[in-house]
Amino acid sequence: MPKSIHLFLFLLATCSFLVCLYYNEIEKNVSRRFGPHLLGSNLRNLRSSEDISGLTGAVLNNVTPSASVQHGDEYQNNSALTYYSANTKNANVSSTEAIHLAVIFCNVGQKAALKWNFKKMTRSLIKLCSKNIALHFHLVTDPSSWEIAKEIIHNESKKTQTNIQVSAYFIDTFVKQFVTTVQVLQQYFSVKQGTYYSQALFYVSVQLPDLIPSDVTRLIFVDVDTEFRDSVEKLNQQFEYFDDQQLLGLAPELSPVYRHILYVYRNQHKTSLLGEPKGKGFPGYNSGVVLMKLDKMRQSVIYQSLLTNSSLGNLTDKYSFKGHLGDQDFYTLVALEYPQLFYTLPCNWNRQLCQWWKSKGYDDIFDQFYECKGFISLYHGNCNSQIPDANN
Repeated sequence: MPKSIHLFLFLLATCSFLVCLYYNEIEKNVSRRFGPHLLGSNLRNLRSSEDISGLTGAVLNNVTPSASVQHGDEYQNNSALTYYSANTKNANVSSTEAIHLAVIFCNVGQKAALKWNFKKMTRSLIKLCSKNIALHFHLVTDPSSWEIAKEIIHNESKKTQTNIQVSAYFIDTFVKQFVTTVQVLQQYFSVKQGTYYSQALFYVSVQLPDLIPSDVTRLIFVDVDTEFRDSVEKLNQQFEYFDDQQLLGLAPELSPVYRHILYVYRNQHKTSLLGEPKGKGFPGYNSGVVLMKLDKMRQSVIYQSLLTNSSLGNLTDKYSFKGHLGDQDFYTLVALEYPQLFYTLPCNWNRQLCQWWKSKGYDDIFDQFYECKGFISLYHGNCNSQIPDANN
């Protein structure tokens, strides 16, 4: 066999090994929000909805729910279980009066750190709220994690006079309701089926307009590994800066991950600013904090059309885009094609701390992406990064 063929086979084997090594490193090190193996990759074998009789009679801060919760079909349709803190003097606070926040809090039994993260996030949020503010948490959860969440909110709400309402939406029912969309998103935004980011959890935010009640028009989605350093009321005020076309608000990605993902496209389009640091071009978006105008998202023909195999197939082909970060990849890909749909949130409201990419061949330009000047209003401890102590 000619030496050239031997050399070719050697190079091919080497490249294959390096690609496998790269994806294994991502799966091990770029952990973000939740514990492993909540649902696995086989969405066809969903377990039946768990009995919630233990939940329906529960109370938060010894205040009963405003309405009884039914079993059976209502649960199957993912109607939320709703509870009120003792500070909520008026259980009928209108949806427009409250600040609505969505958090995914699942699989706590398999990853104990989630409980601590949720406690710190909730404490920092409530502590900085004005006394007369009304908060409505929308938790995508599972029955056991829901019990833990109620206990944490119960304890933290006793320390303030904040009005708090909490609604739960169970993840199993979510997957059954949106299985088609989840499977489409998994196809394009996970490395392979069964990996950490292929879980249905990482696509929940994309379907929140259809999950959250229709009278909620604005929603702030936050990762559980975040901590507030300023009032959520100020974050909510960012909605006022949206123009008529903008549906979503996200902060820039503070790492070169999309420079990496867009390597083929950038190589074919030498003058492209896609994948460049903020201030020079578009670095992509980070989904640790997402402001959503739910009413406009529900009405947007463009947004709804993007949740299809054909649309995502066309866009991923156009930009040679193969993601592995779930919903964040979806938002970034859509922003490449439809930037007018997005408001860019200041990095101070999603100060990501992950530096994983710095040692992966981007140390010379990493700081250009990572820089975020000024007072930090919200820290994001992505890839298990340590968040600075609030007292420092």
